[in-house]
Amino acid sequence: MNLHAARPGEAPAARTEDWRILAVLGPYRLLLVTTLLTLYRAGLAPAIFEQLRQPMFYYGCLAYALIALVLLLLGVYRTPSLRIQAHLHLGADVLMIGALVLGTGGVSSGLGILLIPPVVGSSLVLRPRLAAVHAAVATLAMLGAEAANQLAARAPDTGEYTQAGLLGLMFFVSSLVANAAAQRARRSEAVAARVGSEFMSLSRLSENVIEAMHTGVLVVDADGRIRTANTAARRLLGSELAPGTPTTKVAPELHGLVRAWHAANHDPATSLQITGSGREVSVRLTRLGWGERAPVLVMLEDTAQLREQAQRIKLAALGRLSAGIAHEIRNPLSAITQAGQLLAESTQMQGENGRLLAMIQRHAGRIERIVSDVLDLSRRDPSRQQTLSLRQWLAQAVAFYHESHPRESRPIELTDVPAGLRIRFDPEHLRQVLFNLWDNSFESGARSDRAVRVSLRAAPTREGDAVQIDVADDGPGIPGELQERIFEPFFTTNANGTGLGLFLCRELCEYNQARLSHVPTARGAMFRIRCAVPPAASSGAAT
Repeated sequence: MNLHAARPGEAPAARTEDWRILAVLGPYRLLLVTTLLTLYRAGLAPAIFEQLRQPMFYYGCLAYALIALVLLLLGVYRTPSLRIQAHLHLGADVLMIGALVLGTGGVSSGLGILLIPPVVGSSLVLRPRLAAVHAAVATLAMLGAEAANQLAARAPDTGEYTQAGLLGLMFFVSSLVANAAAQRARRSEAVAARVGSEFMSLSRLSENVIEAMHTGVLVVDADGRIRTANTAARRLLGSELAPGTPTTKVAPELHGLVRAWHAANHDPATSLQITGSGREVSVRLTRLGWGERAPVLVMLEDTAQLREQAQRIKLAALGRLSAGIAHEIRNPLSAITQAGQLLAESTQMQGENGRLLAMIQRHAGRIERIVSDVLDLSRRDPSRQQTLSLRQWLAQAVAFYHESHPRESRPIELTDVPAGLRIRFDPEHLRQVLFNLWDNSFESGARSDRAVRVSLRAAPTREGDAVQIDVADDGPGIPGELQERIFEPFFTTNANGTGLGLFLCRELCEYNQARLSHVPTARGAMFRIRCAVPPAASSGAAT
């Protein structure tokens, strides 16, 4: 259905409603003809119409019935066009009702008023000018029928022309009013269609925005049934959350919270432990509308992610503060280190003095490493990501690592790395991350007086949108109570460590759209790097 209004000067577009208007005129004509023929057959027509010309009246009714049936058939097939059919309809009505007016003694018979419905019908589907033309044609037809009647009766009466003129005025008024109403209806319909289209567009936009949100969005009606839910809500609650599903079925804890909020209207922000997904979620409730039956908007956020975001903000602030402090420390530290080197050249630095000097130099060196690591965090080089052929690049990285420790046995096994795997990463950053992880593994084994072997594995994720690199060792591992703290800055179990190695590794991974995480294992320690894969259009690989 075309819902657009016609432009000025153009014919209105054919609509289903316009065809229905013309279709209504068909039964109107048949009912009119049937009524007139019934009056004629019952012998009542001569009493109603004083100047009845019976043959003309009778055959006019039959012809009108036949024409009405033909017009009905054309309307069913909708051919020719709507505008042409509107002209045909009015032309037939003017001709046949004019003949009936003539057959009943002129406009004084009152049959001329029967032209008002056809005039109104054609005015509803045509543009204003054509509607006025139709009214004029109907008026001329009545005047012509009256003139013919007076010529046939040879009894001129100017008063009848006045009545015909008043009838024509009714035609014009009816036509203009009907056409103005039709034009206004079309414009209102077009505005409603445009507003509806904009509303649908905004509705789809809102749905897409809500669906893409990381915050879970859930709408629950007064009966405790789910109206709508986004992907994040389904993930946090661990259920499909189909519309109409009772909240008692998918999240009894949430149902109880909503009911309690309805009853007491207490603080709408709280946390829940969801049984279905095992997650702890933060819940915020908002009433949509007014009244007790108004639905409730439920906002769900993963508490663990909120804590992680808060921790990242805190660590970022701490990093900026530490960088400023480290910069201020470096100058006096350089003076201490230089003074220590000069003292070491003195022949008097022996015995207890030499031991104290060695302690100063050792701890000054440790402070220097901490300062360097902190400044590395604040003055990180821009990431220069390249497409790496993973197996070949890892083999070279292992060889470089062994070259850096020629006198130590540090075995690294490259196992289960498919030859076709490619990732996007800054090679220097990835080398720094792996070297730090390998150093941690071997130094942990050295502190426990045991030989450690490191293995490297890599595989694409199930979705195929990333590659996971696993760095595992068979050393003493990381105690369970310390696993949540290993990525915190300045946290270390090594007396000679700075506590910034793993923190720096995670920062470098995130800088390359990757993620470093610790994977609990029964033996040893394992870290997993989730790397981005190159787009399909990427060609070539860096080594």
